[in-house]
Amino acid sequence: MWILITVTMVLFIGISFSEEFKLGNHTFKKAPFPETLLAKEEEPAKDVVIEIEDTIPIPVETLVEPDTAVHSVLVFGDSMTHHLAMSISKYGTKNNYTVTGVTWESSSIPGWENSGKIRSYMEMSKPDFVIISLGSNEMELKHFERRIPDVEKIVSEMDDIPFVWVGPPLWKEDKGVYSMLEKGVPKGKLFKIETLDIERGPDKVHPTRRGADVWADTLMRWIRKSSHPILTEVPDSGTSTKGHKFIYLHPDE
Repeated sequence: MWILITVTMVLFIGISFSEEFKLGNHTFKKAPFPETLLAKEEEPAKDVVIEIEDTIPIPVETLVEPDTAVHSVLVFGDSMTHHLAMSISKYGTKNNYTVTGVTWESSSIPGWENSGKIRSYMEMSKPDFVIISLGSNEMELKHFERRIPDVEKIVSEMDDIPFVWVGPPLWKEDKGVYSMLEKGVPKGKLFKIETLDIERGPDKVHPTRRGADVWADTLMRWIRKSSHPILTEVPDSGTSTKGHKFIYLHPDE
């Protein structure tokens, strides 16, 4: 019996290691037994550590103290500027700086650049901080890119004086004025108020005194957190605009 079993096992193993062979009309294929028997034990999988470069900068909040050396602020621009400058002057009264507001009715960006008025009023007021309010009369432009060099020239006239450019308080769809300003004004210097809901006058365009107060409050809160903040303690409701200067120019002046 044991001899028969042994012979059978020898035959089985021999057939398993052999290639295909025929027996009569039947073909026997090679069995996978030798591969299974002789297979090497697979090494256990190792943990793969993939190092990913951290290319996303982590924002770090830097608290910038207000510039207490600001004693003179110049606000100039188109017809949107008058009430805005008066509202900002209340902040001047509260925070001990003088505001000079220069409003040039129907003025445009190249008009200011080509007239020499910017340099003239800067020499007159000697500002420590400038607020530019231009763009409302560019709303109907068809080729906004043509104004970008003029925007850049106005920016260059600021020299080393800190400034912000206040975009127009939109009263209808913007077709490119803010895109134009973003290309000409350095990053962080443009105050955008595209969605600000403010009270406007009978023409549905120019802010009323109350609307300008809301506009100024929004602007000053933004300046407070900007890269060059000035003192922006909120004035009381009855704060006076006296002691400040407001100049109003007609289109032909």
